[in-house]
Amino acid sequence: MFEQGSPLTGATVADLFIGGGTSLYEASRLGAHVVGADIDPVACAVTEFELTAHRYPDPWDAFEDLANRLEAQRTLYATIGPEGDHRIGLHYFWVQEVACARCDVVFDAHPHYRIALDGDDQIVLCRTCGEVHRIRATATTLECSCGTTTNISVGPVLRGVATCPHCGHSEALIEHARRTGERPSFRLFAVESIAAGSPSARAVPMRERIIHGPSELDFKNLTTAQADLVKERNLLPTRIIPRLGRSDNRLTAYGYTSYTQLFNDRQLLHANRLLAAIDVLPEEHRLPYALAFSNHLTSNCNLTRYTERWRQVTPLFSLRAFAHSTRPVELNPWLRGTGRGTFPNALRKVANAISYAKSPREYAKTGFVESPLPDGERTIHVYNTDSRTLTDIPDDSVDIVLTDPPYLDNIDYSELADFFVPWLAAAGAILDPGGPSTASLATKGRGKDHAPLFEAGLRDCFREAARILRPGGRLIFTFQHRSPGAWSALGGALRATGLRHVTVFPLRGDSDMSLHRHQGSSVWDAVFVLAKDELAPVRHDPTRSSSVLNWVATETGRWVESLQLAEPDAANLRRAFAVAAFLDDDRPTDDEVITLDNAVSEVS
Repeated sequence: MFEQGSPLTGATVADLFIGGGTSLYEASRLGAHVVGADIDPVACAVTEFELTAHRYPDPWDAFEDLANRLEAQRTLYATIGPEGDHRIGLHYFWVQEVACARCDVVFDAHPHYRIALDGDDQIVLCRTCGEVHRIRATATTLECSCGTTTNISVGPVLRGVATCPHCGHSEALIEHARRTGERPSFRLFAVESIAAGSPSARAVPMRERIIHGPSELDFKNLTTAQADLVKERNLLPTRIIPRLGRSDNRLTAYGYTSYTQLFNDRQLLHANRLLAAIDVLPEEHRLPYALAFSNHLTSNCNLTRYTERWRQVTPLFSLRAFAHSTRPVELNPWLRGTGRGTFPNALRKVANAISYAKSPREYAKTGFVESPLPDGERTIHVYNTDSRTLTDIPDDSVDIVLTDPPYLDNIDYSELADFFVPWLAAAGAILDPGGPSTASLATKGRGKDHAPLFEAGLRDCFREAARILRPGGRLIFTFQHRSPGAWSALGGALRATGLRHVTVFPLRGDSDMSLHRHQGSSVWDAVFVLAKDELAPVRHDPTRSSSVLNWVATETGRWVESLQLAEPDAANLRRAFAVAAFLDDDRPTDDEVITLDNAVSEVS
């Protein structure tokens, strides 16, 4: 629409599942009035910020004063290198300690003994004494001076099961937590550091980073942090992690009862002190700093991992799940140019968003060009509410509903976002409702009882979309799922809206490099477009002529040939066209008829 010069000035665009706010932000950029709703308070806070980012000052204006307040915290990341030189810790490597259920021996739950790759070399550790070594990347074993031979690729943990290296007893780590009734405990075994005095504003080259064993100063700093935390934890959230009705039970199964338990003492001290510093910032800086604060926590907790090849952290939720790690990595959160996920780097993202909002640019055929906002005032309304009952949005008031509903049980975003809620509440950005909303449409599975619940909830949301749409308005949304039941539920929900099917087409929804790609996964979503007419169509019959399957095959084949779609994407599109075939007003024209369930199953 940018390239075609099609502004939405004067139009109203709504999103009933705002998520990250992209639809409303882009609609506002095109001049539209926007209105959105979501049951997740984090989604609402982020979206409101995005839509008003141009009103905020540069957050870097307040950074120096804040950093000076936290000088004592930053000194807790000093370390001593193997040559006795003073250095700055970048990454701190921890490993889970496991007590064998048979012999009671406590061992380190390493999945393997490689820490990192570095050109033609690899950094590894001895399985017995823990000494860190640099050896050739092609080596498969380490011969340590302590006399131990270490098979580098084989550790005591494989696919979540720990095998005692002393007696051979095996136990799933999650069962270990259930048996002991204790959450995982970790010990520090290595440090990646940079030279003291390294320029803070630029990335430190890989050749200047070294990995070594922890020094006495490292353990002293941890002891200091532990003692200081006893006196300084008044701002940390205490709210428990909800146990009932979870889609992912791993957190509670591992013994975690509050989100603060996902952090070590030094990380908690950092969080408490940063919250205190944010609290005394000028009002106009608090929300941007609160958002940067909550964002950087995913790279500064015990569920943060380390990528050996790129030598950087992999934040929590890279896999959109609470994935346990037996070897979490602690990041120095105060480095500015080096360290993915540090607080200054998280603040940089917020600052860039504010800068872009003030002077937006768009990519065109000739490169990036200035893209000023259309003239005229634009209203913004964001409601933290259930989209099944949008009482704040009048009838016939919206031109386009552009949204992305949950895909049955694919991802329970409300449950994942709950991680951020207590922290944002502690920073004064939102109110904590006490846990994920029970109104979430995301189901806890895809069994026979789940699809009807999903259909009922989605039906009510789409009925609200139809109610708020003006005659001639459009409902546009994406969908994908491998389960025929999800598509049948979608079709049933849409048939109850009184909206007319206009078209269905594929849209690329994921990249080839996504962490969520796997054999048989789909990367193309199906986009549905439906219209609200002056008179709602009457759904005469829930059955159709079996010949609609020929139409489904023809329409899908056209897109498959044009885009060279793989079978998972073709199957997704066939299901979408099968749903679309049941959204017209045609009566069956022959004796052989099929239901929507039959059609979706047939094309799957």
